[in-house]
Amino acid sequence: MAFLPLYLQCVTSPRRGLEAVAAHPRHVRFGAYAVAVTGTTYLLVYFFLSRNGGRPTVFKPWLAIAPEVYYRYNLYLHVPSILLAWVAAAGFTQLAARALGGTGSFEATAAVLGFGIGIASWWTGLHDVVTTFLGYLRVIDQRWYEDAMSGSTPFHTLIWSLMLAYTAWFVMMFTTGVRAAHGLGRLRSALAGTLGFLVYQGVFALFNR
Repeated sequence: MAFLPLYLQCVTSPRRGLEAVAAHPRHVRFGAYAVAVTGTTYLLVYFFLSRNGGRPTVFKPWLAIAPEVYYRYNLYLHVPSILLAWVAAAGFTQLAARALGGTGSFEATAAVLGFGIGIASWWTGLHDVVTTFLGYLRVIDQRWYEDAMSGSTPFHTLIWSLMLAYTAWFVMMFTTGVRAAHGLGRLRSALAGTLGFLVYQGVFALFNR
């Protein structure tokens, strides 16, 4: 199966799709392609933000970079940070899964987590690329919109709803991926998958607010 049909199968039927990913002879390459989908999406997001006046609001940067110019640097930081987060998450998930009795390889773990990242990230990625593009076109004021997402507005409710769905889908995709790659039961897969998500999100958040 080629990459795109496999990617779409993981969207419509995550368990069957991720089982197919784990067994695919080119699973590592396809996992990297799936991560590249997220990388490309956020390359556009940070390109638009670096040119439309966007700046971090509620979630202040941990790096010693002024908020007003943070996205100019983030444009170059985000792809390496996504790759680092993916590999770190795969490593910790692999160790946890094997400790819990799993039998899968690191390569299979990295592949299924790559698809998990590439698909679950759309919950916030679609919103982010659309709104930042509208800000780039000056259809909306980016700073006003970012402030609105931080206040008591419908946009605040929207972004938190998307982030909750993002978290739920990440945990679900990582858990399902661990089951597919390691043959573990639901509880042990959930433990390893949740750890993987926490590692991924922690590394990603370090560089991306």
